[in-house]
Amino acid sequence: MNPIKRARKYVEILLVFLGMAVIPPLPRKAVMALARTLARLAYFFDPHLRKVGYANLQIAFGDSISNSRKREILLESYIAFALVVLDMFWFSRKTAERISAHVSFDRGFDRLFQNKRQVCITGHFGNWEIMGQAVALRGTPLVSVAAPLANPVVDVLFNRLRTTTRQQVLSKHGAVRGLLKTLNQEGKIAILLDQNTRPDEGGVFVDFFGLPVPVSSAVAALSLRTKAEIFFGFCLPQPDGSYRAHSPGCLSPETYDSLDTRQAIDRLTREIARILENEIKANPGAWLWMYKRWKYIPSGRSPSEYPFYAKPI
Repeated sequence: MNPIKRARKYVEILLVFLGMAVIPPLPRKAVMALARTLARLAYFFDPHLRKVGYANLQIAFGDSISNSRKREILLESYIAFALVVLDMFWFSRKTAERISAHVSFDRGFDRLFQNKRQVCITGHFGNWEIMGQAVALRGTPLVSVAAPLANPVVDVLFNRLRTTTRQQVLSKHGAVRGLLKTLNQEGKIAILLDQNTRPDEGGVFVDFFGLPVPVSSAVAALSLRTKAEIFFGFCLPQPDGSYRAHSPGCLSPETYDSLDTRQAIDRLTREIARILENEIKANPGAWLWMYKRWKYIPSGRSPSEYPFYAKPI
């Protein structure tokens, strides 16, 4: 490891321990103010990610919204993500008490709290981390998947925070077996399904805001194989610093029984992407626009349709 990477590794560890010491004692309003401050600093001092965010917003909305509205949405996205990080620390103290006071569920979540196997889908939207902890605190522990962070010490610390309320986190590598086992035992799994999964890794291209992007087909395959219902849940930040988790509904794998396996997987994956897209359209400031969602260009599509960072697959 070169000296710069080594130094970065130790700085990251230092920042995590600093966050664990400083953030939990803060009042909620101070956490909100800190999130807004850090978000604005990141927005102004990271031109590359800002450029990615603008490019993504242009793909999604084009000229249907003004440039000033795009800037508002992007800054809201930075603030939402800053809160995700800060709240990993803040909710680590008095976890049950704070989650009970600051996270609520709409009636759509009643279906999740039933005793049935389910594949729970969300995205990098609002606060997905706290939603998983809050669901587990209600007596419905989830088995989720997380890609390992580059810094192994930080990865261990963050997973320790994630599992405070008995949520189980599997490593991304070889996770399908553990997810299948959970579903076969009438359990519930949780997946963030708005990331790029290359076709050679099990992804299929589906339309997302009018352009094909690769989405993992594993979720649809697991649902169809185990007859597990697909549940959608999203956790939106509120102006007062609380969160409201809501569900736009569920999908039943039995709907696709008349199709062959490949057709069923493709159709179900497309429907999942459509529901995620609709949620982002309804609450655009809650999604992580700085992620390179349109990174891969499928065969037959012009690079001019895609953002500057995209490349042919």
